[in-house]
Amino acid sequence: MLKKLIWNDVRQNKLLSTTTVFFMAVSAMMLALTALLFSSLLGSVNGLMEQAQTPDLVQMHTGALDEQEIAQFAGERQEISQWQICRFLNLDNSEITLGGHSLLDSTQDNGLCIQSERFDYLLDMDNNRPGVLSGQVYVPICYRTRYDLNIGDTMRVGSETFTVAGFLRDAQMNSMMASSKRFLVSEWDYERLKPCGEEEYLIEFLLKDGADTNTVSAAYTRQRLPADGPAITKPLIRMMNALSDGTTIFVIFLAAVVMLLVSLLCIRFILSIRMERDKREVGMLKALGIGRGEIKRLYFSKYILFSVCGGLLGLGASAILQGSLEQQIRELYGASDTGAQAAVLALCAVAAAEVLILLSVWHSLKKTDWLSALSALFPVREQKQNRRRYLLIGSVAAACTFLMLLPQNLYSTLSSPTFVTYMGIGNADIRMDIRQGADISLTTARLAAALEQDGQVERYAVLQTGSLPAVLSDGTTCNLIVEMGDHTIFPVRYSEGTPPVLDNEIALSSLNAKELGLSVGDTLQLRINGAETRCSVCGIYSDITNGGKTAKISSSANNSSVIWSVLYISLKDRSASARWMEAYSQMGADVTDIENYVRDTYGPTLVQLGLASRGATLIAVLVAFVVTMLFLRLIVERNRDAISLQKALGFTSRDIGRAYCLKGFLSAAAGVISGLALGSLLGESLCGLVLKSLGADSFRFIIRWEILLVGIPAIILGTTILAVLMGTAEVQSVKAYECCTGRE
Repeated sequence: MLKKLIWNDVRQNKLLSTTTVFFMAVSAMMLALTALLFSSLLGSVNGLMEQAQTPDLVQMHTGALDEQEIAQFAGERQEISQWQICRFLNLDNSEITLGGHSLLDSTQDNGLCIQSERFDYLLDMDNNRPGVLSGQVYVPICYRTRYDLNIGDTMRVGSETFTVAGFLRDAQMNSMMASSKRFLVSEWDYERLKPCGEEEYLIEFLLKDGADTNTVSAAYTRQRLPADGPAITKPLIRMMNALSDGTTIFVIFLAAVVMLLVSLLCIRFILSIRMERDKREVGMLKALGIGRGEIKRLYFSKYILFSVCGGLLGLGASAILQGSLEQQIRELYGASDTGAQAAVLALCAVAAAEVLILLSVWHSLKKTDWLSALSALFPVREQKQNRRRYLLIGSVAAACTFLMLLPQNLYSTLSSPTFVTYMGIGNADIRMDIRQGADISLTTARLAAALEQDGQVERYAVLQTGSLPAVLSDGTTCNLIVEMGDHTIFPVRYSEGTPPVLDNEIALSSLNAKELGLSVGDTLQLRINGAETRCSVCGIYSDITNGGKTAKISSSANNSSVIWSVLYISLKDRSASARWMEAYSQMGADVTDIENYVRDTYGPTLVQLGLASRGATLIAVLVAFVVTMLFLRLIVERNRDAISLQKALGFTSRDIGRAYCLKGFLSAAAGVISGLALGSLLGESLCGLVLKSLGADSFRFIIRWEILLVGIPAIILGTTILAVLMGTAEVQSVKAYECCTGRE
């Protein structure tokens, strides 16, 4: 009997039933998709790092080293289970060609290496350790799509030619946020090409379970072992690997939360409409002595059926979408072996969404408890209902606007050249990197002299980076990656304080300040040019490069401590920058346009964000259309008698329809304005929370105003107009005599 009642009710109210299942399915789909992608990303990254045996601590070093000193240190530390020194032959990008594409404009440090002996393995696309023959090379997987490479293509290093034998996954340097990329060659080829580049070293340690990485790193620094380069830990490697796709998953999660809130709102409103329509039937059931619990169970059973259908549809849709969205994850890190866990997590996400919706339904059904048989049989219509429906249209328009705006604002921020101010870099036009050569300081001085005489240069800054020992308040010592030079020419974004100007001032990146427990006004003792210098912390700035742990001073250290140099340039005429850059690239530096530098670093992230943005736009348009059309049809149906009376008094269908269209459009327009404000303010705060954990304090959206003020409003309002016209089309079918004859 119950099944028959539910089936009859669904057949008689196809539109409301379909809409309810639609909202349940979309909410379930987005939460399940978030769970599937999150599980796949973590599983793939952890699987790759486990198979590659990623080191717990890596100290990069440029220059001579004594291997015996490191061996003695490793033997004395009980926390260290294994150690090794990996060689990296840093090449000049202008000497490298991949499949006919020069790496001259690459912002990465590209170099050759051989397979590691004990751990930190480079893996092929099956996550096996490949054997490399002489004349062959394995290319980082991130370059396959970027340069449209295939097995059998050629790679040139100067006059030498290699055949691409395959592509490799590098657990340390897979991400474009890692500044270096390793090409795997045979040991014979590596030794033969040594004169073509500058050899650097990765001093790597595997620690025993439970060992503290910071303790080992501090002990390494205290013994003043080779450390002319940044130190990287395993958690930082994992974070850099997960950040690109993790940003997209975060956006999808926020969209899922917004969609769930919209679904809760709309389903509760649909239920209130059903309850209002069924007041007479409910009153008759109560008059016949049927208990309120049984009446609620009758309604709730139908929504349980809707929930099961919506959950299954959402789960199926998420499984279909998962394939295309996790393609980049599988390519970079390999397939995840957490299929069962991902399925369970997705089921839990779907169950959570449906339970929340059903709890909301059950709460709404409690209205039948206080509804008496008399008031149900002789209802008094509330005049507020129409206003509530128009308010719902506005609320959904606001939510859909927010849904479209958030990924778009994040995309425009990450793709903007001015985003470099969050990367510890001033907002210049061009960047020159000098990381190789017998004398980096000499090459830097030569370039600075040329820039000083160049009439096309508006302003420039020379910054040299070195590793300087720092003594903390508790007496411990650590190495800081410090950038030295004039930081007022192209200032970065400071969350507190100002750039360093005096010789005894130092600015710290946000993550460095937190780790060292320092704030503006505190002091830090540095060893500069062999002398102890007490520096005052003058500023804290955003930096999401080099692990987010850098520092800036205005004084210069001796040449032996310089690891690399960077020059930033602003030109008077940007239109001639291509020829200008080509000329200076012949003088011993890698010359890059800052805009390309940002795109190279965040290229994969931008691709994924673009995909998420298009998906969010599609869902927002669909939801806005369905909700607006549905509720305008309900408003027209509810006011059918009033519309009939208006026609009897001489008003035309066009006059009446125009009034409803205007109200629906104004509600949506008000919602769009609210959504734009909400997306810009709340969305900025939410994204800021994530980027702050990576070192980007005081985060602000970089907004493309033509999209904010024209593009998104045009899409939502255009969709609304179409939905309003379809929703009010029912006005045409209302007859003037209906107000006199009734409709039973």
